[in-house]
Amino acid sequence: MESDSLNPEADPAASSTPPAPKVEPVPIAFTFTGKAGEFFRIWIVNMLLTIVTIGFYWPWATVRTRRYFYANTQLDGHAFDYLAKPLSLLIGYVLVQIVVITFYAMPYFMSSSPEMLILILYGSIFAGYILFFPWLVYKTLRFRAKNTMYRNVRFKFGGSLGDSYITFAAWAFLVPLTFGLIIPYWEMRKKEYALSNLLFGKTQFGFKPQAGEYYKYYLIFMAIGMAVYIVFTIVIFVLIAFAGFGASELGGTGEIFISILIAVVFAIGYAALIAALIAIQKGIWLYIYNYNLSVLSLGPLRFESRMVFKEYVLLAIGNMFATLFSLGLLYPWAKVRITKYQLENALVIAPGGDLGEYFEAEIEEEGALGEAATDVFDFDIGL
Repeated sequence: MESDSLNPEADPAASSTPPAPKVEPVPIAFTFTGKAGEFFRIWIVNMLLTIVTIGFYWPWATVRTRRYFYANTQLDGHAFDYLAKPLSLLIGYVLVQIVVITFYAMPYFMSSSPEMLILILYGSIFAGYILFFPWLVYKTLRFRAKNTMYRNVRFKFGGSLGDSYITFAAWAFLVPLTFGLIIPYWEMRKKEYALSNLLFGKTQFGFKPQAGEYYKYYLIFMAIGMAVYIVFTIVIFVLIAFAGFGASELGGTGEIFISILIAVVFAIGYAALIAALIAIQKGIWLYIYNYNLSVLSLGPLRFESRMVFKEYVLLAIGNMFATLFSLGLLYPWAKVRITKYQLENALVIAPGGDLGEYFEAEIEEEGALGEAATDVFDFDIGL
């Protein structure tokens, strides 16, 4: 009779498989290598040629700009590529301009009363939004995804046109009915449509946000906005009272001095108010952006954003005033600064720090009309 030690079934240690070693997640940071001077040369040429061609150079300007930023955005040593052709954008641009010109010219060819023209104008805007805007968003997401490549693998957007109409049109009807209270949830649904239907090769992104997080940030910054408004109103009231008292007591030179002083204080106050409003707007965007990345995944990969409110807001306010006081000439510098900060604080969390070759390319032809339209109307559907 054989010993039990020679029987694998009798020896649990012999039959057990050693556990696989635990792979620790390692963050991989994006890098941005763009320079303000390089982008300024691209930007100024784009501006001049767009003006000279009465806007028809816009598709070439857009492609040149995006290719520059994509090529200077790297992850794990590999840059992104933007593959769109200017002629594809030009077709969509021309069609959209025809629609826009026709829309604004329509009242001049009608003999209705001013009230009727206003009704027709707003009715046309609403009908145009409901009928066409969801389609434009859908086409844009498909086009931009298909024309974005990383490691020779294209992105793809797999959302349906029907879902776009539900997200961007059906939910819009609830905004006035809920007195705007549905807006944070609606914003979440928009992001969910854009991100949960995105694929890299054949691997679909996962995006599972919670509405409570959106409401939390919206309510916090709404409360801050109300407080800023109340403080500003009180300051204005005090200044008006002070001006009236000074004018009645001093007169002459003293009245002029007080008027100048109040004008200076008003200017400083308005600048502070603008800065506060920017901080509130950017704050909502920042916290929701950071949260969105925290619930975004791609196969085994996770994402994270480490942008800080104070740093980002000061950067945004500085960019705005620099662009304003330079009459727009510092826009390239501002654009590079904010892009660099945003990208270099975004991380991909990969098992063992290895992105690997998880994905397979999948290419599909797509048109460009949607992208042209959303750029004309300046509607941000990105993260």
